[in-house]
This record gives sequence, C-alpha cells and structure tokens, in this order.
Amino acid sequence: MTDSVHRTRRTAIHRIVVPKEDFTGALVMERTEEFNKTLPVSFKNLRYLVVALTHSSFASEHHSYTSNEKLEFVGDGVVNFIVAKLLFLEFPDAREGDLSKMRAALVKEQGIYQRALDVGLDRYLLLGKGEDKMRDERKPAILADGFEALVAAIYFDSGMHAAEKFVSIVFHEAIADLHNGAVLDHKTALQEETQRSVRLLPSYDTEVARGEDGSDVFTSQVHIGSFLYGEGRGSSKKKAEEDAARVALETFVSEYPHRGESG
Repeated sequence: MTDSVHRTRRTAIHRIVVPKEDFTGALVMERTEEFNKTLPVSFKNLRYLVVALTHSSFASEHHSYTSNEKLEFVGDGVVNFIVAKLLFLEFPDAREGDLSKMRAALVKEQGIYQRALDVGLDRYLLLGKGEDKMRDERKPAILADGFEALVAAIYFDSGMHAAEKFVSIVFHEAIADLHNGAVLDHKTALQEETQRSVRLLPSYDTEVARGEDGSDVFTSQVHIGSFLYGEGRGSSKKKAEEDAARVALETFVSEYPHRGESG
C-alpha cells in the first residue's frame, strides 16, 4: 500500500470514528490524559480515547461528543481475534474445542468486565445522568462494552501490534490462571460440586427488568435445596445465571472445601 493510499485510508477511518468537531471539554480532556498515562499502551491521538470513553448516554446529553458504540462493534472482533491467537500460542497441544471454551470464558461479559476493572476504566468512563444512576445495576455490561471500545480505539490509533500488546498484557494473568485449572463454566462446575457433595441440583430464578435506557437487565438467584447461595446480574438470562453460579460456587466450596479431591 502506498503512503498516499495509507494516509487516505486513515483519514477516512478518523472521520468515521471521530466525525464531529472537537468540542471536548477541558475537564474531560484532563481526565482522558490522566487515564492515558495509566495505560500500558499510550495513545498518539487522544480523540480516539475520548470516543472510547463516551457512552451513548453521555453522547445523547452532550451532542458534540461521539458515542463509543461503533468502536465497541469493532473491538468485539479485535478482542476475540487476539485472545484466540494468544490461546493458540499458549496452549499448542490443546484441542480446538478446549481452546473455544477457554476463549469463551475469557471474552464473556464477566471476563471482559474484570479486565476493564483491572485497567481502571470504571473511573474514567463518561456516562449520562440517567445511566450514571444505573451504574451499579448495569456496571458489568457498560464496562465490558467500554473495554471493547478501548481496544478498537488503540487499534485505530496505533495499529494491530499495539492492540495485541495491550490485550496480551491485560489478559496475561487470566490466561496464566487457565494453566492452574481456572473454572471456565461456573454453572457446570457448580452442578458437579452440588451433585457430588450434597446430591442436589442448583435451581435458578431469573427475572428481567427494563432499565432507564430501555435495555433489559436480568437478575438471577441460585438456590441449592432451600438455601440461597448466590445472586448475579447480566444483560441476558445466560449471563445473569452464570454470574449467580460464580458467586454460589465460591460460597458452596467454602462450606464444602474438598473441591478437586477424590471421594
């Protein structure tokens, strides 16, 4: 690709990602610069980072800002690709099915949410007033989407190499945990534990409520026998139940601390 074609392509990308005039507030830019200094990969053009941090609720209240939704769309694919590549290299003898399970565990909402917390995204994401009130209830979904937008912003700003560097650093510990038998599917693990220890199956009670932004928020409670062991939330029934199973599994194995032993 010639230099002129490359420049034209990057200009087109910039206009899609950052299509509006630069009316970024001084406080927002100050916070963006602060966040940029904490990241393992620094931005060349902070406007990409501003867009990555701008939730749609904030953009709807401040019309000079661009929502991170398009970045999230790209970031979902970029994160999946890079994590797949990292697992392929980290576990060269693993079967395709096992690699797929590991990737699914790492890139599901709860996994991405944890990575977002690791980089401190929750302290810098720009939310509208209505969404900010729902922060705790919708926090995992909001931050997971924001993390994907952040990865896409790095990709557009500095290329795939920079995006791979960022993802490999942020996911390093989670991938290392897979070597130590980290739980990939909490619902299955919980069912296996309860059947073995108390000969009971977990039961899930899941409800859905409509958030202020019109999106569905699912809440799930998991009981073992007549006792409540965990509660979880998510943007789908499956995610809420998996989150509840994760909490329940931690509680259950603390009461029956012989996980992994024979018997």
